[in-house]
Amino acid sequence: MRAVDSPPTAATRDDAPHAATVTPTKPSAAQRQRAYRLRRKRDTIEAIGEEVSASRVTLLAMLGHDMAASEARTTPATVTPAIRSSAKRILNAINTRFAIDP
Repeated sequence: MRAVDSPPTAATRDDAPHAATVTPTKPSAAQRQRAYRLRRKRDTIEAIGEEVSASRVTLLAMLGHDMAASEARTTPATVTPAIRSSAKRILNAINTRFAIDP
């Protein structure tokens, strides 16, 4: 019997001899901090238009961004109404969640 005539065998990564010896490494403090910042940035982007369900930290980050953009002299006048609308939605979500009377 030739090698070509033998049935094919499936090889997986689990079959590798070194699979059992590889141990996961813990991320460094800098890597954990970077991952945390990326998660916060992604959460902030995903929460646009979903302010009611956003976390408190995300709402405050969004509000800070909008406030900074409204104070910046480089913000175009065409974007200003959208920034104000976003800030109002965020403030309404905060007022509703924490029962703050305006």
